[in-house]
Amino acid sequence: MSDSTISIEKNTITKSVRGFTLVEILIVLALIGIVAGLAMQNLGGIFGGSKVKAAQQWVNSTGEAYVTSYFALVGDYPKSLNDLKNPPDGIPPFVKRSSDLQDPWKKEYVYQYPGTRNPDSFDLSTTAPDGKVIGNWDSGN
Repeated sequence: MSDSTISIEKNTITKSVRGFTLVEILIVLALIGIVAGLAMQNLGGIFGGSKVKAAQQWVNSTGEAYVTSYFALVGDYPKSLNDLKNPPDGIPPFVKRSSDLQDPWKKEYVYQYPGTRNPDSFDLSTTAPDGKVIGNWDSGN
């Protein structure tokens, strides 16, 4: 092979390798930004829904378990949810922090004994920011 053949092959190889232009890169970045923006709009609904589920879980399971355990150990229902932090002497607290008695929106859960919706026991509820009441009389749906 002569030197002229080698230099022609180098030029051919160099010209066939091509990168992206600045305009192409900017277009791709703009498209990624648009897709990310659309995805971010939906995150509020996703996380908002999980707070509702967490509140439903608390009033239908965790909160009911606290109040029912209090009833089993003390012999009477608590007068308020604060009684779960400060039960009568000799009984350990059911919750340690006041935040354990707050809903995902940092409001206190509502407790009522005897219950209006559950007249034979108690009502536990909270209200979501959209105005929906979440209570232990719900089916959990």
